[in-house]
Amino acid sequence: MQFPDRVPDWRETVSTRPGLRIELQWGGRRECTELLEVRDLSNGQRVVLTIVNTHHPALPSHRIRMAWVYWDPGRMQLSNQWHRGASAAAEAEWHQGDAHRIRVGEMLDCFTGDWTTFRPHRDVEVRAGGRWHRGKLRWRHNGPTEDRAVMVVDVPFYEPEWGALVTYKRMYRWDPRTLRPVGTDQPKQS
Repeated sequence: MQFPDRVPDWRETVSTRPGLRIELQWGGRRECTELLEVRDLSNGQRVVLTIVNTHHPALPSHRIRMAWVYWDPGRMQLSNQWHRGASAAAEAEWHQGDAHRIRVGEMLDCFTGDWTTFRPHRDVEVRAGGRWHRGKLRWRHNGPTEDRAVMVVDVPFYEPEWGALVTYKRMYRWDPRTLRPVGTDQPKQS
């Protein structure tokens, strides 16, 4: 991991991405922490401010260490955890046949019954933005009938802004036409 020579100047382009988390290696350990701030430097490089070394045994547990690090898509991973307002670039335009994403307050009857957890995850494909995307099915919230359920899936979507995949945790209405196991012999939808 590389560090900038100086703290980025506040006059440089600044954006924040609430809900975005970054996985990186720090001191020989892999950590997944919150992405606090993003700055695009005048030299074209991007730096991110994140909390680091959260599990270092020599540090008091209440001490928070933050560092600016250069963004490296080959060595870091991004994820978005339950941030309902953020759509992936691949989801920006809805197409006929796309999976139905659950919104706040929708299908609440599916969250009062039992659920099924998939450990390890199940590889699935989800239709979004008119294309199939591979994802990982984590659990299923069962509704009052067999065909009514909410599926919780981690889906990595390519984000042009980052030049990398960002994994989004999504809740979809169960529909075998828009969410299916990987490797099924169903005809591909275009």
